[in-house]
Amino acid sequence: MKKFVLQYWWAIPALMAVLMVVDCVFMVANLPVLETVVDGSLVLVVIAILASWVILAINRQWKKFLFSFLLSILVGGALAILVAMVGYIGLFSPDSDDFGRKHSIPDGLEYSIPKEGYSDPAIVIDSLDTNVFLQIWNGAQGGIYKYDFYYGPLPAGEIYLRCYEVTENIRLSADRIKESSKVDIDTTSSFSKVVDQQEFTIYEGDWGDYYAARIEVWHKNAKTGKETKLMEKVYRVEGWMR
Repeated sequence: MKKFVLQYWWAIPALMAVLMVVDCVFMVANLPVLETVVDGSLVLVVIAILASWVILAINRQWKKFLFSFLLSILVGGALAILVAMVGYIGLFSPDSDDFGRKHSIPDGLEYSIPKEGYSDPAIVIDSLDTNVFLQIWNGAQGGIYKYDFYYGPLPAGEIYLRCYEVTENIRLSADRIKESSKVDIDTTSSFSKVVDQQEFTIYEGDWGDYYAARIEVWHKNAKTGKETKLMEKVYRVEGWMR
């Protein structure tokens, strides 16, 4: 790496610029999985930049060190502003998703609210029924959630979610939620935690436009293919703003 940095010190900041532009493209195109991959790559590139500065400094390549530092700051700052502008435009664009505003929560409806943070599930399980242990957590952004699920004996198979808006029974992000929430399980013989912090995203609606969603937990038997609904619970949710 030393020889590469000394000769091609400018390549790593240039790679950061390319990745940030690609990140903006994926954000606009609503490709969250690819966006997450790029974000992870950006973290590695930032670490590489820091390491390159150390190498340049140790080898007293002060001009290259200074140029690399200034280039990284300028590129990172400029493209960070670009990413923020893309997010701002999406946040206030006139064609933003008004699903939540059109499906207000009915008066008197009982619902749960996703919890913030993560601590011992045995203490903060969001349920009064000891046989129904479903816990929804807020994720990194509005509309992104994680869930824990406890249940009794089950055959090997898959656990996954189906979500529906409660007033019109509209299925939410059908294929996406099923795939992202899916967890393969082995046969269980007693009441236990079968899902731990599995992430899923609800795309209908915008940040802060809350509506009620019925979250159903389903099981698909690995041998028979039979699908069985294990439980359901109503939560107040919002959509992820793409």
